[in-house]
Amino acid sequence: MSGASPLAAQKTEQGQAIVEFALIVPLLFLMLIGVVFFAMGFNLQMVLNSAAYEGARAWARNPFAYNQCTPPKCDPLSDSLDQNDFEQQIIPLIKQYVTSSGFDGNKVIIFSENQTERREAIRLFTNDPEIVRLIIYYPYRLPVGSFVSDYLTVKLSASCTLKKG
Repeated sequence: MSGASPLAAQKTEQGQAIVEFALIVPLLFLMLIGVVFFAMGFNLQMVLNSAAYEGARAWARNPFAYNQCTPPKCDPLSDSLDQNDFEQQIIPLIKQYVTSSGFDGNKVIIFSENQTERREAIRLFTNDPEIVRLIIYYPYRLPVGSFVSDYLTVKLSASCTLKKG
């Protein structure tokens, strides 16, 4: 009878499952962390889409112009939401929606980070008599090391276009 006994072969393979488990656990943990951060980003994207819709809906309905219904303001064809109304009514509405969803509403960027570009975009979009278009951005910090500093923060965006009225 030559060869090793089955008992001797079994003794040499003891601990194999523990070693394989120890090699796989870090990969599974990294995958789990990746799924969690992807889910958080997806949740933020859904919140931004909803905030853009709510802001555009409020802007399209334009209830702010009719609060003080004097004869020049009662004509819906000549009335439009001006830039100050937009900044006083729509922007806080969007920021409040994002804040109530668990994110920092003060990070929301409307149209552009540059104040001059933002005011110009608001002026252009408030003058359109038929549609409203709202574009918002939110900086999302990625959980990566400094080796990819160019991609440390990405801007998630959402837009909504609605017909006025």
